[in-house]
Amino acid sequence: MKVHGILLAAGKSLRFEENKLFSIVNDSPVIKYPVETFTNSPQLETITITINSENQKEIEKLFPAETLEKVTFIEGGNSRNESEFIALEYLEEKSIDDNDLIVIHDAARAFLSSELLERLILHALEFGSAAPYLYSGLLIDDKEVIVNQEIIEIQTPQIFDFKNLLYAYRKANIEGYESVDTTECISKYTEVIPQVVEGEILNKKITYKNDIYELQEMLNV
Repeated sequence: MKVHGILLAAGKSLRFEENKLFSIVNDSPVIKYPVETFTNSPQLETITITINSENQKEIEKLFPAETLEKVTFIEGGNSRNESEFIALEYLEEKSIDDNDLIVIHDAARAFLSSELLERLILHALEFGSAAPYLYSGLLIDDKEVIVNQEIIEIQTPQIFDFKNLLYAYRKANIEGYESVDTTECISKYTEVIPQVVEGEILNKKITYKNDIYELQEMLNV
């Protein structure tokens, strides 16, 4: 059983108002961090990065040749779902095994640690899937509890076997279904129950510019 990585970096950053992947945090563009985490992993057999072709040359300039040799850039889609499906179809062309594990990660969660990535992969190798989570507390409005249960946030990377992923995304593509993330698509179209592992605060998704400032503060504490 092999492990393959998919890094989703084709988004248009509409809510960020500029391409967040090139925003500078600690003297480096955001995109450098997840690419380096993936390419430094001894577990990943291949790494596929979905991008907007307009940004490919700019991204390639950020990395030495030995890093670029480890990755394949492909044109992403107009949505997260479409980019995932395109990447899975690309891997299908490479004739990977049905039981191989696929690690799907949002490049906007730039500060995924190597430790968390390896922990998730080892968990998936043992239990068949893995996704990181964080407790978000109780759902409260005007100091009153709306839902008397703890809410959890599911992060990425999310790891599932290739056969179930391809099946789920083919069904989603046929039905025009847009899922929030990989676990939602898997849960809708297969009987796989995603296994969760505690995530990390720094593995925060960058959506707005304020997220950059918050991460910068956490990184420099």
